[in-house]
Amino acid sequence: MRRTTSHDSEVYSSDVFRILAEYEISRSARYPTPVGLLQIEMTPHASNESALRAAPGVFIAALNGHLRSVDITSSAGSEFRILLPATSVSGVETICERLLSVFKNRFDTDFGSVTFSLHIGAASHSGGPSLTVDGFFQSVEKALKESKLKGPNTYVMTA
Repeated sequence: MRRTTSHDSEVYSSDVFRILAEYEISRSARYPTPVGLLQIEMTPHASNESALRAAPGVFIAALNGHLRSVDITSSAGSEFRILLPATSVSGVETICERLLSVFKNRFDTDFGSVTFSLHIGAASHSGGPSLTVDGFFQSVEKALKESKLKGPNTYVMTA
């Protein structure tokens, strides 16, 4: 059980995220370095309506608390994207496992308790000229669809 009072909402809009992601992905393609991308669909479950309204802020605060400062996060409703610069396949898998572990817990807020179900699509690329923005985004979307088929609190990795 985790006590959460902070509602840290430092996430980018989808438009800003796209610009930042395009820059980082093109840099990884030009100077071959690994890069990772996560697409998370979050479903909150709360003890009451007030806790349910607080759930997005609780999720963002916990998410940001378990990411590096260089990781780029965006949200659109209950869907989140995280770009992981300079992150290899094993690093992406590690972050997926960490997030599933963190969000299996119940979070207590001033409004009541909240739990979360996650579906995570993950993609990794070693960098170089075969890396494209659209291909990378399509890869992570496909992985998210496969995670949804597997059930809640799962991740699917594509490399």
